[in-house]
Amino acid sequence: MKKAAHTDETARQLENLVSIGIALSAEKDSNRLLEMILHEARRVTNADAGTLYLVEGIHLRMKIIHNETMNTFQGGKGEEVDLPPVPINKEYVSGYVAATGRAVNIPDVYAAKGFDFSGPCKYDSLTGYHTRSMLAISLKDHLGEVIGVLQLLNAMDEQTGEVTTFDQAHQAIVQSLSSLAAIALTNLKLIQEIENLFESFVQVMVTAIDAQTPYNATHTQQVSHLSELIALEINHAQDGPLAGEYFDDDRLKVLTMAGWLHDIGKVATPLKVMNKATRLGEQFPLVMGRIEYALQRERNALLWEELKKSISGNQVTKLLGALHNRIPEKEHRTESNPAKIHLLESARELIAKADNPATFIDDQLKEKLRALGDITFTGEDDHTYPLLTPEELASITVAKGTLTEEERKIMEDHVVITEKMLAKLPFTQKLAQAPVLACMHHEHLDGKGYPRGLKGDEIPLEARILAIADIYDALTASDRPYKKGMPVDSALRIMGLMAKDGKLDSDIMDLFIQQKIWEKLTR
Repeated sequence: MKKAAHTDETARQLENLVSIGIALSAEKDSNRLLEMILHEARRVTNADAGTLYLVEGIHLRMKIIHNETMNTFQGGKGEEVDLPPVPINKEYVSGYVAATGRAVNIPDVYAAKGFDFSGPCKYDSLTGYHTRSMLAISLKDHLGEVIGVLQLLNAMDEQTGEVTTFDQAHQAIVQSLSSLAAIALTNLKLIQEIENLFESFVQVMVTAIDAQTPYNATHTQQVSHLSELIALEINHAQDGPLAGEYFDDDRLKVLTMAGWLHDIGKVATPLKVMNKATRLGEQFPLVMGRIEYALQRERNALLWEELKKSISGNQVTKLLGALHNRIPEKEHRTESNPAKIHLLESARELIAKADNPATFIDDQLKEKLRALGDITFTGEDDHTYPLLTPEELASITVAKGTLTEEERKIMEDHVVITEKMLAKLPFTQKLAQAPVLACMHHEHLDGKGYPRGLKGDEIPLEARILAIADIYDALTASDRPYKKGMPVDSALRIMGLMAKDGKLDSDIMDLFIQQKIWEKLTR
């Protein structure tokens, strides 16, 4: 009768393994998974205590500790277990199991030989606990490598409550459970490794993009970090619209990944546009050289006119013969124009001033610059050339910043390119929203942003956070080639006006300012 009851119990436990295996496979949190493994192993064997170790190099690291009698439960929330690691060697039970992969079932620790039990004995003497029976079983991955050890202490008789031995039937069940647990742990580890590899790939790629230009030297990293800080502060919001929002680990990871991805399309943005530090950019020395050339020709003509006035006709003829190969004949015939020289000198000063992005091009200055478009000069080939090309004139008359409308459109296209690039990457289900959010950081609540002109509730909270982080860093960053970093108070004033105008989320801006979130950011 007793044997039949025992057989029924074993059958029931085996049936439980199916549901346990499903539960283990479904668990995606490593700490909860480890906790579940030890809890189920103790339940199956009615063990009073237990420890779950994971292999780390040449040691076993304690991850979870349970002791019902001592009311001790550690590691289940991810906290470190403050106990020394166990060497993987045959001196210790758990080390032996990790080294050999064999199970060890000891009826009485104090009567057993062949292992170092100083650890359990010391624990007993310090706490008053009495370790007796012990069962240690390895956890092996798909390659047969030991990845951990499950150690159970003091099997309890369900009828009497007395400490008893771990019977063979329970050992077989726990070994099956260990196999299921090892599979779940391995799968979780592989998933984590894939995610880590993907994240590292993204960060390496973005870092390489940022490194090619001072415009973006630390921008991406800063936006991702600042977005995370804003989200964590939202988690503490007690009232208002943000109080109902919460960023758990998964949602936070999506947000920070979107921060890393938001400017990835700039890999296709021409550096001459991205690095354009002045209005004329790389054209500036060409324009200045053109002016100097025109000035020199005018000065030569003036010098020649003065020279002809100071000498006789015969002397001019002789001098022309001597200098024929040094001064082109067409310059001999050029009439001097002092007014043209003055005009060119003024143009040189005006262009140098306007090229500086710190100079605001008001209507009066714009008209003066446009007048330069009418100035021409004669080249060595006797052809007439404009002092400024239409493209250069458009660049030098940009009111603010350094980019023309065409160049600004090229810069804005980085969002579209970002979307196209990210569509090629196989994001995991957990990170599926990251590329979507990354392409929304230039959308404004009033619908006047880009690239889709989304407005209001069409823009998720994460994208609103990214927009604020992006603008704050753009205004305050000191690594931009065309401007100095703006003081924080000035940046906040501009962003406050943008929130007032309905472009930025005013609730996030209020929180940003009230909590001084930028002070937590390390540049």
